[in-house]
Amino acid sequence: MEKRTLSVSGYGIYVVSIAALKRFLTTKQIKCKKLLSVFRGNHDLYIESLKEAVWFPILPIDSIDYDIMIGCDEVMNDSWTEVFTYDGFNLAVEDGSVWIGCLTGLAYFKISQFNPELDCLSYQTLDGETLNKGFRIKLEKGKYRVAISGYKKSVMSNGAIYGYRFNFEPVDEFTSYNDPRDDEQYTFNMVP
Repeated sequence: MEKRTLSVSGYGIYVVSIAALKRFLTTKQIKCKKLLSVFRGNHDLYIESLKEAVWFPILPIDSIDYDIMIGCDEVMNDSWTEVFTYDGFNLAVEDGSVWIGCLTGLAYFKISQFNPELDCLSYQTLDGETLNKGFRIKLEKGKYRVAISGYKKSVMSNGAIYGYRFNFEPVDEFTSYNDPRDDEQYTFNMVP
């Protein structure tokens, strides 16, 4: 069970296995640092990355702070109300960790920023507040089916009003893939 706050400064969140992404980019001979532009400009390549369970985006969402919760129901308590749950996203973990972060962090992708010694990618605002733009979750190597649930606080307190819970379920094989950019099927934004 883990809970962290993610400051989204763009329009979405990524969930990625850095080792799988690095392998995928090397295999496809992609050296461009503007990773989001590469996937936006080549839909077939984007779909192939989903089929190979390299990563998946969660978008569009508002640019605010979100609580990110990892694990099962023990993360949740009476102060949260579930808004949605979407299941069936794939992720192949090749290095024992997963990164969850602000999608704009992949706009100018540098593999070196995902240092295995770090657990968090953060920055400081001009008034000294530290904001998390990504963090690493330790997860055993393997294939996972990922369920994403969106939550809204029912009891207001300090901190994020909205949150996403990720449940990583080990699987032997991937039988299909889902495209989270399918706006007719998925609505991740919870802010009215």
